[in-house]
Amino acid sequence: MPSKRYYDNEMQLELDELQQNLRRDWLDKSLPDDWDGILSWERIDKPKTRVTIRLDEDMVKWFRKLGPNYSRRINSVLRIYWLALLAGHIQAHDKDNTILRIGLRARELQQDLQRRRVGE
Repeated sequence: MPSKRYYDNEMQLELDELQQNLRRDWLDKSLPDDWDGILSWERIDKPKTRVTIRLDEDMVKWFRKLGPNYSRRINSVLRIYWLALLAGHIQAHDKDNTILRIGLRARELQQDLQRRRVGE
């Protein structure tokens, strides 16, 4: 049976590959121009959107084994990941500076709001 170190190394390799893919395929291309991030820092019930995705079988089994409402738990994991990105605790890839990116967008929104107030 493989050791914990083996699985740690495998996980790190998979994360490195994911980060490379994020850098190449996702970061600059997939987010809509008008997207400003999540709507709330807090876990609140929001309207849901039905999607169809393919997940690894073992992950689905794990979430289902945790009991009813497993899709809510998957959503929570995604939210935790996004909040960790926003807080700078983790990076989407090694050259990502999420806080700077979001800070610049916040400044743009603030300046736009000020321009609107002056124009009133």
